[in-house]
Amino acid sequence: MLRREFLVLAAAQTFSFQGRKEKSFGWVPYQIGPDKKTKHLYGFGKDKVSCLWKSWAKATGSEFVPRKQRHADCVAFASATCLDLLTTIQMCQGNGVFIKKSATDPIYSGGRNNIVHPRVNYGMRGGWAIRYLETYGNLLEQKYGKYDFTIYSEQTCIALDRQPLPESLLTYASQHPLLDSSALSSWEEIRDAVAAGYPVLFCSPMGLENSNRDRQGFVIPKGTWYHAMVIAAVNDGRRPGGCFINSHGSNWASGPKTYGQPDGSVWVDAKYIDKYVMEAYAFSSYKGFPKPERDYILW
Repeated sequence: MLRREFLVLAAAQTFSFQGRKEKSFGWVPYQIGPDKKTKHLYGFGKDKVSCLWKSWAKATGSEFVPRKQRHADCVAFASATCLDLLTTIQMCQGNGVFIKKSATDPIYSGGRNNIVHPRVNYGMRGGWAIRYLETYGNLLEQKYGKYDFTIYSEQTCIALDRQPLPESLLTYASQHPLLDSSALSSWEEIRDAVAAGYPVLFCSPMGLENSNRDRQGFVIPKGTWYHAMVIAAVNDGRRPGGCFINSHGSNWASGPKTYGQPDGSVWVDAKYIDKYVMEAYAFSSYKGFPKPERDYILW
């Protein structure tokens, strides 16, 4: 992302919290309570390196390319990326096929309008996206009757957000729900989930204004962003940390990369993940698209 593009987006998405002006890309702050946690894979990721984008390359035959948001829809973008990564992981396990990327607009509108919660001007919580995807399901970047999600645009996102999603769209979405997710609240839980093949939706005030990667691909958090990103890799070796895929496009972040990480991503040390995590969910099971049955010729 060019600096001028980043500044325009950041300036357009400024919230005021308790008298402070902070940059927001669409996450509404919320702290998960311990009663919302569901399950854990205790110690599964200890001493492991796990990079979920490898499943993308194997399943699709192409490199992962990060998306670029235009509205206050970072939670929807991160959720869609989690679903897409999970789809390719399930494909590597012999389940399903990849058709198209998940559409972000229905997640944004559905989470804000079809789920009952206090209304905000824009943005959403990670929990709203989770509840929408588990209750109503997911749509892809394609046409559904008069609704066209083939090309993402801010105008489409805003127009769809004016009212709850119609039954005609929810009927399609209901065929592909998020089946299982887990609330996480620490580096260890996030590490174990990603190591098990579960992409993580990470919502926090952690700012990444310093996006110049060091020799190991890491950056030190700087500033305050109310933002959602995807943790798509973990390293529990000599320098523990997670790799964050942002929704600011391929040109965001610069410097050396490690473990084949995609453009638009950075590694962050485990201690900062532990410090900043406020709302995080592992996407662990999704009802995607089954493999088509083979055609048989009857003689």
